[in-house]
Amino acid sequence: MGFVTVTRDRLFDVLSLAGATSLLVVSLVGSPGGVAYTAVGTAIQVMAVGILVFRRKAPLGILWFTVATSAGMTITELAAPGTVIDLARDESTLWIPQAVTPFVVCTAMASTHVRAAWLPAGLLLVLAVRPWELTGARLATSLLLIAVPSVMGMTFGARDRVYQLRMESARAEERARLAAEMHDVVTHRVSLMVLQAGGLEMTAKDAETRRAAEELRANGCQALEELREVVAILRADVGEGQGTVTQAPVPELSTLVAESTSVGVPVELVEAGAADQASPVVRRAAHRIVQEALTNVRKHAPGAAVRVQIDYGPSDTKVSVRNTAPDRPADPDLTSAGSGSGLDNLRERVSMIGGTLDAGPSPEGGFHVSATLTEPAS
Repeated sequence: MGFVTVTRDRLFDVLSLAGATSLLVVSLVGSPGGVAYTAVGTAIQVMAVGILVFRRKAPLGILWFTVATSAGMTITELAAPGTVIDLARDESTLWIPQAVTPFVVCTAMASTHVRAAWLPAGLLLVLAVRPWELTGARLATSLLLIAVPSVMGMTFGARDRVYQLRMESARAEERARLAAEMHDVVTHRVSLMVLQAGGLEMTAKDAETRRAAEELRANGCQALEELREVVAILRADVGEGQGTVTQAPVPELSTLVAESTSVGVPVELVEAGAADQASPVVRRAAHRIVQEALTNVRKHAPGAAVRVQIDYGPSDTKVSVRNTAPDRPADPDLTSAGSGSGLDNLRERVSMIGGTLDAGPSPEGGFHVSATLTEPAS
């Protein structure tokens, strides 16, 4: 979209310069009655068109330059009639630089804060109308050359600002989503490493291995804490997200089960229905729910058994993860390492596809996470 915007701006620049040049040429080579400028007036008109090439770099400055030029023409003509305007041919011609004025005003209103451009635009309108010798034709022409381009410029500027806000909002949402994804995935992997290091520390027969395992476990907990800080920074600085992310293949739930089992967390996986009934969006959400639930079990419920049940259906998929009560205290270093927003992220993700999620303690002392994932409308 950025390339499209730049191309559009360049095209508008070319068309503006071409339009101003065409108006200038028409005014100079038209019927004799329409040629109202002397050689000095013509030189001023040509100079004003040349300055137009800088209007995008300094729109407000070029607008003020046009005001100054118009004021200079007015003062000169009032002090020495016939210096700028050929009175023998046309006494009613506008004294503003006619060819360039609408383009300068439009650009200033679109590119600059509107309040900053109102004053020079108003002065330009007064100089064009010349209320001390007002005529209906001059008033109509002045409104056409100044008021109409002002409204057009404000419209273009408002449209561009809305577009920019939408783009920034989309980048912010993408950045926040990536932060949540990174937290979930990396926390899952590192928590596995911490549990494996803890198991090695308990079963190792020599002191050196136990010490190395303890260092590995401590480093893993520190990595989780640092990850939490990095994710917080990413969420706080969401205005610099870039682009979109290519979706990877939908992962298998059996892989999560095998990983948890390998570190001493027994997991029973029960799947009902055909997985291909569910869309990739729903299957990814189900995978993330199970991943987060198993990560929480490893962190907060050591020794608990887990049952994961997935019921695939044509219209929705039901996910249930339940664990029994832990049989020993949790590792405080492991439980404190994390952002604490995993379940909130899951609720947000589930709600985005029209589903519901419930999580909380179970009567028997364990914990449950249940979700209904609705298939997106086709």
